[in-house]
Amino acid sequence: MTRITPGGTIGAPPAPGSSVRGSVTRFALAGLIAAVMLAALIGVLARQAGAVEATRSFERLASVIAGGVIAPRLTPDLLAGDPTAVERLDRATGQLLAGGPLVHLSVRDADGTVLWSDEQDALGTRTPLGQAQRRALDTGTIVSWTGEDMLTASVGVQDAAGTPRLVDLAERYDDVEANAWTVWRLIAPASLGALLLLELVQVPLALGLARRVRRHQEAEAVLLQTALDASDAERRRIAGEVHDDVVPGLAAMAYDLDADRLRTPGPPDPERTTALLSRTAEGLRGSLRQLRALLADLSPARLPEAGLNAGVGGLAARAEARGIRVSVDAPDLSDVPRPAAEVLFRCVQEALRNVTTHSRAESVEIVVTRDATGVQVAIDDDGLGFDGERLARSAETGHLGLRALGDLVADSGGSLTATSAPGQGTRLVASVPLDGGKVHVGSPP
Repeated sequence: MTRITPGGTIGAPPAPGSSVRGSVTRFALAGLIAAVMLAALIGVLARQAGAVEATRSFERLASVIAGGVIAPRLTPDLLAGDPTAVERLDRATGQLLAGGPLVHLSVRDADGTVLWSDEQDALGTRTPLGQAQRRALDTGTIVSWTGEDMLTASVGVQDAAGTPRLVDLAERYDDVEANAWTVWRLIAPASLGALLLLELVQVPLALGLARRVRRHQEAEAVLLQTALDASDAERRRIAGEVHDDVVPGLAAMAYDLDADRLRTPGPPDPERTTALLSRTAEGLRGSLRQLRALLADLSPARLPEAGLNAGVGGLAARAEARGIRVSVDAPDLSDVPRPAAEVLFRCVQEALRNVTTHSRAESVEIVVTRDATGVQVAIDDDGLGFDGERLARSAETGHLGLRALGDLVADSGGSLTATSAPGQGTRLVASVPLDGGKVHVGSPP
């Protein structure tokens, strides 16, 4: 005895091809390029942020030096040129110029005249104040700008007499650049590392997704080829039935009529004529039945709106019209969800199609049972049966209905089992869950 489990032993999707590796490689390269570009962008932004932060740091330093070191020493004696007062300020600022980022210090009045400077040549020179510098002088705030490779800050302060003065401080812009690059070196590697780590995490996920897509594509290709093969096999079957059954019957009737027409002339024989017309009418009716059956096969039946009971009854009536005794034992199935009912209907339809086409069965028994979780239909016939080798040969020649039916049942979460042996008929059992839960495909019910 042979047990055939559609969906389990017949066919398997081929392994993913090189296109999966190619797709993942392209994805990885694109992700790597995007990661490097994003890291570079982050680095540029980090460098700009470093430059801004370095400028703010210099402004804070300039504010502290102007208000805490220089302003208290702007005495009337200093402004009058007293050497002692000038030396005291020079000594205090000299330490700042020697040990810090500052490269230039000066004090100007409201007209822009230099009152004191670390550069003796600048004393007494006059440079008009800009609008931003004027505002800093009047409000006691700070303003900074970049020019001639220098970062300069002007701070508004008051001298010992309460007169507004403007203190100018400058540092090399190279120091600002150095601070910016320091920030870039701190942020860019971490950003690039995080992006590369993200890429490494994504590549296995992309590989799995690509393989899954590939399997679905291959499954679709197999299903398409199966549909084409089934369509071709159905055309060959219909052509064979017309050639083997309908055409010979019509030809025999034509020969019979021609023989009567060409017989030796003589008096009419009413009995002979009546018998000829009866045979011809019966033959025509038989040919019409065969053609109607073929037309019904060309128009696949669908589950009626009345439900599964009506659908199974209609299929049984069609099989009985072909001379097969069919008994149906089924409870009320009106509340079976339509997706499950569609699958069970297709199972009965395919089983009866195989019975009428291949098995030469005289009787079929259809038993439908149900419980709280699912519905089971069992179709038993007394036909010729089959073995595994015969089923394999049938699949090679295009008879793929059982395999396609097994895939359909498996997709619905159910199981399909066919049990048969030569000369002992066939038993087909399909089980479909009502809730759509997955059931192991191929397990005996």
